[in-house]
Amino acid sequence: MGKGSAPRPMPDKKAFDKNFDAVFNKAPDSGPKPKAQIMREMRERRNNEGMTELHVWVTPQQKLAIEAILEADTAPLR
Repeated sequence: MGKGSAPRPMPDKKAFDKNFDAVFNKAPDSGPKPKAQIMREMRERRNNEGMTELHVWVTPQQKLAIEAILEADTAPLR
C-alpha cells in the first residue's frame, strides 16, 4: 500500500479463498518448492560442516594431483 491508500474491498472472501490456487498458481498452505528446500538444506549443511566453495584454474597435471589429494583425504582410515 502506498500514499495512505486503503486495501481494496473484497466482496466475496469465500470465493477468493476457494480460488486462491487459480489466482496465485499455488495452494495457500503449500510449503517451499522442492528445489528451494534442497538448496536450504545444503546451505545449512555447508554452514554446519564449515565447508568452503573453491574455484581455481589448473593445468591437467595439477588437476590429477589435486584429485589424488582429495581421494586420499576421503579414504577410510585403517
